[in-house]
Amino acid sequence: MFRGEGTEAFHPAGYISDAAELRDLAAFFFWGGWVCGATRPGQDYSYTHNWPYDELAGNRPSAPIMMWSVAAALGLIAVLGVVLFLYGRYSSLASWRQAGDETRLATLTRIEAFGPTPLQRATYKFFAAAALLFVLQIVAGVLTIHDFLRFTRFMGIDLAEALPITIVRAWHLQLALMWISACWVGASVFVLSAAQRETPQGLLGELNLLFGLFVVWVAGSLVGIALGSKGLLGEYWNLLGNQGWEFVEMGKLWQGILFLVFALWLRIVARMVRTVWGEGDAWTLPKWLLYAVACVLLLFISGFVARPETNFVIADFWRWAVIHMWVEAFFEVFTTALLAYFMVLMGFVSHTAASRIVYLATLLFLGSGPARHLA
Repeated sequence: MFRGEGTEAFHPAGYISDAAELRDLAAFFFWGGWVCGATRPGQDYSYTHNWPYDELAGNRPSAPIMMWSVAAALGLIAVLGVVLFLYGRYSSLASWRQAGDETRLATLTRIEAFGPTPLQRATYKFFAAAALLFVLQIVAGVLTIHDFLRFTRFMGIDLAEALPITIVRAWHLQLALMWISACWVGASVFVLSAAQRETPQGLLGELNLLFGLFVVWVAGSLVGIALGSKGLLGEYWNLLGNQGWEFVEMGKLWQGILFLVFALWLRIVARMVRTVWGEGDAWTLPKWLLYAVACVLLLFISGFVARPETNFVIADFWRWAVIHMWVEAFFEVFTTALLAYFMVLMGFVSHTAASRIVYLATLLFLGSGPARHLA
């Protein structure tokens, strides 16, 4: 198949030609299938607890799986019901339903009179980069789908030869992370600057430095994924190329640069929040943004665990943590806080009501998202 032989040859044919790599790949497929299908000693289910589901292989949900799945679903429904009941019953008493400020509504007059600060103007390049990366992600997605459909020839050129699915699919995933990160950095600095009486010294230079690191990360990751997937980086494939883990495709070096991007982002947000730290309680919107960015940086550390020699189960668990704890938990909290801040600036809701809603949403995200996977 991978040599280009048989009726269902891998496309493009001969993509993997090294005999040792083919043996390793065959061994991975064999032992992956064995651990999913072989029965545990003394049990009636496999080492992976009959995952993935497959009737032909005898992988059916066991009694414990059914029991815990039903219990988790009912528990989630019950807790969500209690939270929503308490909010509906007592929100007015807690002053959570405060109206917005009509004098601050985002009318055409106010928008035309708005004058961005130098720091806000410096965020524009992040949004421009996000738009470009978004278009590139669409292109990578189209190439990925066309490869699945074997529709890869364009004007007599087989695009899959130059850009096989292993490259374009990795690009498609990483580009999503790239344009979203650009939007978040730009938007968080933009909204926080609205509360600044004066810009902290040197902050503009730090923001420009962050953008420079961002460009290096994007360019290095995309080029490295392509070269690494084609085997052109030799022993440096893991450092500079493609690690091979979903959502953590980028090489370790580029992963480290992304960590520096997030760390500098946290420093910038912290410096901006520091100027308003004494205003309000611990759950105002600027502080929510700071908490979320700090957690994004902290949870990203889980992506550094996997190395080429790491046991597959351990490596995949921490890759799972990147997706389901880093992405599905704190990304959502940050997005909620950011959108709430924009709604406050546009006069749609009060700051007090918005911060309380973020608090409620955080309970739901962190309670329902990670809990449903851990259960």
